[in-house]
Amino acid sequence: MALKAAPSAVSALAHEPTVTSDVHLCPPVVRVALMAALGLVGFGMDLEVLHSWGLSLWRMLASTNLPEPIAQDASASGTGAAPVLRLAAVHAVWGVFCWVLYRRDTLADGTRTWKAQRWEALALVGLLVLWCFPGPFRTIQRAFWRSLARIATPSLRQHIEFSDVLVADVLTSFAKVFGDLFLAFVVAVDAVHGRTADAHTLWTRRTTVEVPLLTSLPYLIRLRQCLSEYYTHPPPANPRRPLWNALKYASALPVIWLSAWRGQIAPTIRTVLGVDTALALSGVWLVSVLVNTIFSFWWDVTNDWGLEVLKPNSLMAAWDHSRLPAIHRRVDEDEDLELTVRRSSHSRHASVLRAPEKPLPLPPAVYYVLLGVNLLLRFTWSLKMSAHLHYLVEWERQLLLFEALELARRSVWLLLRVEWEHVRRENI
Repeated sequence: MALKAAPSAVSALAHEPTVTSDVHLCPPVVRVALMAALGLVGFGMDLEVLHSWGLSLWRMLASTNLPEPIAQDASASGTGAAPVLRLAAVHAVWGVFCWVLYRRDTLADGTRTWKAQRWEALALVGLLVLWCFPGPFRTIQRAFWRSLARIATPSLRQHIEFSDVLVADVLTSFAKVFGDLFLAFVVAVDAVHGRTADAHTLWTRRTTVEVPLLTSLPYLIRLRQCLSEYYTHPPPANPRRPLWNALKYASALPVIWLSAWRGQIAPTIRTVLGVDTALALSGVWLVSVLVNTIFSFWWDVTNDWGLEVLKPNSLMAAWDHSRLPAIHRRVDEDEDLELTVRRSSHSRHASVLRAPEKPLPLPPAVYYVLLGVNLLLRFTWSLKMSAHLHYLVEWERQLLLFEALELARRSVWLLLRVEWEHVRRENI
């Protein structure tokens, strides 16, 4: 049903033509609950798959900051996935329950009312209780808050554990969820004061400093971790590797801030200088998206997954008919880039077409599919972090799907990241 608005409202919302129905269809707090549920499901499935590969994430993290009960729960249940999946189910049920109550009190065109807004506030309170007060998931709660406390440390002299890297990297996929969480607080505060948070209010808050700052926070955390790695123990063979990694996370910041402030910057420059810079800003933003996407994709494949297919020597080998390109030729990151095959449960041969000493966790063709999917979803995620694409607002539900796909991509990333860490440790 088409929305009808007074002339003043049409003027006010000229830059977000269909935001009303889409924002109210799935309010921010419901998106937070559902995305948290999906992320937990992905993590639980990762634990199951790693277990089937003969790997235990909890065992790899045994020397890190996770509390001992985590390992005990994992031993009791085999993988430790059961409590994670139960927590995911609680999030999903709570989110759907509050969404049904919310939709019951919205107007026919989907616009929220103050009564519907109270259900949003209740949903937020429920999520806060679930994560902040001891309950049946207290072990996961303690691990989560302890991990957050560690990664939030601003010191550049902190020793960075593998678990710290995993948590901070996963949080980058929840960057938009942090923005939604802030909007959920805005809605709840308005409900307490008897005000209705209309679409224009939420759209305006998306482009103020709070939302882009919260969206940037996970990237700033990883950037700080990379600098800490550089200052504490730089790799002997490539001491600048952490700095390049830090640059990768820094490249996400222009994507976020140019998008959020484009609407404010362009009119100011046009007024002061008398020129229209909208096109130039769009060009700079697009270049930022491409740089961040390609840089992140290359780093995923080459450094986080330990695959050789995108390294110069493998690309040159593709033109050499005397040998085949190596997708899974893995080496110690602190040694020269030469093939080192060792007898272990995860040793690899140079060619994906040769019979390996031990089977790969996945068929070689699957890795190529994952590379293509990873590149595509990296690009769509960069678009999803952008608040100024007004024509994409009409696809709010599709953008919610992109957010879900990013969490699925992160689950696959986590699998291969943990598997490569296992191989790397065996080669040390």
